[in-house]
Amino acid sequence: MTRTLAQAFDSGQNIDQQPLNPQLDYLRVSLNGRVALMVLGYREQAMQGLVDTWYSVDGEVLKLQNGRLVSTAGFALDWRDVRYQNLPTWPEASADTQRVFVRTRDQMPQYRFGITEQIAIYPIAAPKDAKLAGISATQLRWVEEKVVAVPQGLASARFGLHTHAGVTQVIYGEQCLTESMCIAWQKWPARL
Repeated sequence: MTRTLAQAFDSGQNIDQQPLNPQLDYLRVSLNGRVALMVLGYREQAMQGLVDTWYSVDGEVLKLQNGRLVSTAGFALDWRDVRYQNLPTWPEASADTQRVFVRTRDQMPQYRFGITEQIAIYPIAAPKDAKLAGISATQLRWVEEKVVAVPQGLASARFGLHTHAGVTQVIYGEQCLTESMCIAWQKWPARL
């Protein structure tokens, strides 16, 4: 796993052209102009669904639950222990009605604990500025999340959804941890 990721970073080649180990699951991640591949380390069952833990060659960790961010580690600013209340399912979120849920999170290194935000989620048109690769944004259904009372100018999150055999899953997601630090992730290689 480490050798595959190290080759991707050191080769100077386009990350999208790197040969992949078919025995591993990958996530294409974009942060502040840097694109990298992360590898699935493990999957664990939690009350609200499976949590996938992804690792980069530089030691960054991204945890996603049902395609939504629940924890980061190793970034300039990390969200830890993100919890959701009254979270709608993806099919509910992509319906024509806006829904509201609560997100509680901890933030490091500023040692801010129990930050609670009301989040509105609603469907949107396919964005033109998504960092999506290998798939057209118009092939997905899109939802956006915004903090209802915006603390410190926190930007929105967006998710590209695809339904197959009655199961809706996140193909692409992006979340701004601060106004200027947004992470985008996509299952890789690109496929529906």
